[in-house]
Amino acid sequence: MHPNEIPKPTEIEWQPVIVTFPDGRVHSICGPLEAFEVLGCEPADGLYLNARLCCRLALERKMSVDKARLAFIAATAERMQRVV
Repeated sequence: MHPNEIPKPTEIEWQPVIVTFPDGRVHSICGPLEAFEVLGCEPADGLYLNARLCCRLALERKMSVDKARLAFIAATAERMQRVV
């Protein structure tokens, strides 16, 4: 990819976050787009709303993906078991 080229949302990645869902499924979340989709499936509260906003901002390149990743981890830590 050329340095001046804007990556597509599916090309924006972070260090994978391994999430174990309550039903036992295990999934590797590799970027803000996947995280946004996962967060959209869960009931929204303060942390979830914040994490969804952070992931959307990361997709729009208005926030770093590292900050969005941390928001995602914080939102999912209580409801799902996760391994970073």
